[in-house]
Amino acid sequence: MNALAVLFRLLSLFSVAGLAAFLWISSETKKLQKNVFLDEQVKNGYLILQSSKEAQWKDISDKRSSFSEVFDDNQPVGLNDENPLAEALSNLRSSEDAILRNPDYRDALEAHSMEFGANTFIWDSESKIWKSNPGVKAESIASLKDPFTDETLFPKEDVKKEDGSVIPGVSRENRLRTVLGMFYKDRHDKFSEIGKLRAMIVERDEALRESQNLFEKMKEQKEDWERKSGEFEVKLGQTEADLTTEKAERKSEKEASDQQIVVLNNNIAGLEQQKLDNEKKHIAEIDQMKVEHGEKIKALGKEITLADAAGYKRGIDEMVAKQTGGENLEEGTALAVNPFAAANEGPPMVPDGTVEEITEMSEINEFGVTSTIARIDSRSGMLMLPIGSDRGLTAGEIFTLWKGQREAARIKVQSTDKGFALAYILPRFGEPNRLRPGDLIQIVPEKKKTL
Repeated sequence: MNALAVLFRLLSLFSVAGLAAFLWISSETKKLQKNVFLDEQVKNGYLILQSSKEAQWKDISDKRSSFSEVFDDNQPVGLNDENPLAEALSNLRSSEDAILRNPDYRDALEAHSMEFGANTFIWDSESKIWKSNPGVKAESIASLKDPFTDETLFPKEDVKKEDGSVIPGVSRENRLRTVLGMFYKDRHDKFSEIGKLRAMIVERDEALRESQNLFEKMKEQKEDWERKSGEFEVKLGQTEADLTTEKAERKSEKEASDQQIVVLNNNIAGLEQQKLDNEKKHIAEIDQMKVEHGEKIKALGKEITLADAAGYKRGIDEMVAKQTGGENLEEGTALAVNPFAAANEGPPMVPDGTVEEITEMSEINEFGVTSTIARIDSRSGMLMLPIGSDRGLTAGEIFTLWKGQREAARIKVQSTDKGFALAYILPRFGEPNRLRPGDLIQIVPEKKKTL
């Protein structure tokens, strides 16, 4: 019994010692996990803050101060000059980009600005570090709102449901990682937003400087206009005085002109009446001259008729005397036929047995040639024939145009070319008004008639 009691006492003592050892080990493990976690977050924070790059942050601070000084200075800039504020912004942006676009910063920001859900990081007891769980993928931060607010959906510890399923818990470490990631993302967004605001300030500043330049110019123009306005008022007063004098002179000239116009109108009226009287007198004299001229023409016509009759008779007597051997007919003898009048028996006919090769003729013989009228203008007295120099027509020749058995007209060739001839109709012969374009005619050369 004593041995058994001693054994129970020893077991109780070992149990208490084991429990104490277990609690101590668990406490130390928790403490180690927290310390490793805190050290890790501090390291990540310094990495994203790029706190080791003191020289670059100092350069950014100097460039930021320069930007503010140029903005506060607000000196006018010419329209074609470089804007110093834009240059200061470019220098500041280059210095900031040296950090914000650095690969170390970009990689760290991308890795730690995430929503770390349940079991995203697990504790490695051997290496005593927190490792990312390859089986769980972290999500990108959608907003700055706590994504794990609802603890019914995201408890801090694993919760076993009645059906046996387990809701994985999001540990406080992962929640803190997510909050820090939200701060990192918000800080980066603020940098971007500030950069955009600076760019907008530069744009507005450029517009303001242009407005200032325009205002200065308008101010100078206003002063110039005011100066010129004073000079203009002086000149205007002098001009008004000159204008008053000029008006008085023009008024006197107008009155004199009106009086002169009245005199001239009276003279014109008298001249118009004199013109009418002269026209009436002139018309009367012309009528009288026409009457006298008509009487003279009638008398001369009678004399010409008598002279023509006497000459015609003498010619007949001389012709008859020659035909009869020189003996004259008696004065009372009358001739039935005028020997100078040509018998109108139709156009010359080609002798029997002779063939007229029209297409081969290069000259027009005494029998003429058959053709048509291409065009005719009765108003100008001109006509066109479809034959020309290639058929023997030359300028200056005279031809008789036969239409059927009657002499229609007599023409004189004005000009010729190969394939056509232009002629004008001689007056007082035939009936040219019967000719029409397309009429079939015979063109016969005209011969000089002699006794």
